[in-house]
Amino acid sequence: MTQRCSRLWLAAGCLLLLVSCILHPASCILPAIGHFLVVQDPLAPADAIIVLGGNGIQRTAQAAELYHAGYAPCYIVTDMPLHVPGVRTDYADLMKVEAVWQGVPEQAILRAPGTHTTTYSEAVAVRGMAEERGWRSLLVVSDPYHLRRARLCFHDALRGTAVTVSVQPVHPSWYNPASWWTTQDGLRETWTEYLKLLLYVVGYR
Repeated sequence: MTQRCSRLWLAAGCLLLLVSCILHPASCILPAIGHFLVVQDPLAPADAIIVLGGNGIQRTAQAAELYHAGYAPCYIVTDMPLHVPGVRTDYADLMKVEAVWQGVPEQAILRAPGTHTTTYSEAVAVRGMAEERGWRSLLVVSDPYHLRRARLCFHDALRGTAVTVSVQPVHPSWYNPASWWTTQDGLRETWTEYLKLLLYVVGYR
């Protein structure tokens, strides 16, 4: 009951922010909409670093930096559909090549099973890997605007296990929560992320 109530409050909060922006597009409301999406946990050693699909080069570079800093011995890439004319390589394989270029040893890179179209699906695949290998902690890397939903997805997918998850944003990032509405990319990603977050909290996985 408590979990259901918290989800309803989250959905209501998202909706309230959207309505407030439409009715009162004041400068104090717009940054709050961007900052709400951005979460970050304290950095701590983990069993594996997870690079979520999308915006691959930036996420891969950030994860590689954390790997080289010694935060985890395993580097996980996930796969997603890749519809690029003339490219026959899987997305996950491309990200593995990029990670190797970033100096991550090939033997440290693992590929999560399956091809995924949602963050929750990625989280479920990683849960299987964690249970199989006895991992107890995960470090998830993604873009700043994606992290609130990503953390929610992983918390849900890992419920009932002893595995903990922390999230870290790409840094530096093109996304600025304090001025997201001033660029086309910022507008697109912010509104898209709110839509995905609302769909998620009402049950879309």
